[in-house]
Amino acid sequence: MRSVQERESAWAFLREELRADLVLAQESSPPPGCNAVYRAINDKDRNYRWGSPIVALNPALTLVARTRIVAPSCFARVPKANELPDTHPGACEVADVLDKGGRRLFTAISLYGSLEMMPGGNSSYGGPRLHRMLSDLTGVFVVAHRYPVVLAGDFNVSTQGEESQENEAAAVFARLRAWDLVDCIASTRAGRPRLSSCACPDGDACSHVQTFRSGNRADSWPKQLDYAFASWSVVSTLKCQVIHDEAAWKLSDHCQILLELSGAVSQ
Repeated sequence: MRSVQERESAWAFLREELRADLVLAQESSPPPGCNAVYRAINDKDRNYRWGSPIVALNPALTLVARTRIVAPSCFARVPKANELPDTHPGACEVADVLDKGGRRLFTAISLYGSLEMMPGGNSSYGGPRLHRMLSDLTGVFVVAHRYPVVLAGDFNVSTQGEESQENEAAAVFARLRAWDLVDCIASTRAGRPRLSSCACPDGDACSHVQTFRSGNRADSWPKQLDYAFASWSVVSTLKCQVIHDEAAWKLSDHCQILLELSGAVSQ
């Protein structure tokens, strides 16, 4: 568990150092009094008093939260226009992001791939819950050609490692690409050197970056667990930077993915 001071320092870094307009966070809670869409996974369990908040740090932005209907109630009736199913409350937040004139810029999705134990309890995977949450988001994806989407989070899956893990991650990414969403990190790989010591089978086509440090050790095996996907219309003006700053690593064992969308925010 992070201390109050550590959490405050993390939000200050995002606001003051990265100058982020909008934050899609996981395993976190928003700072008090901020403009945020948030629900804790379990307020009664100290290990899960956090969720996947969407936080607008720029006052020019307005967040309009999508109404989430918790399973199984969401399957008992036809949903209203702004409603979405919610099979894993707190792990996935959805909000429309509006500029100061009330124009919808895009729909933001903060997603956490909570691990699920397999039968027998010998292994766990992030894919099962990711697939359920992606199904919950069908109502957003089906209109993404008209209303752009930006989705980011700690997926807890990777195409680096054992074949079963690579297949798990590939299945998740295939679903996102089927909705014409683009992997922001992979699409900007030409501007970065290839990740050294990467164990993936992609060879020169490897687009991985390290976003996670096991035990937050600088010498840990470089692993990517965090991703950002966006609609084609957003990617056309996109700049993507993975923050490998020691000041940032001191605040988390996951680094930040910084997306710059030209003209997306009205000042």
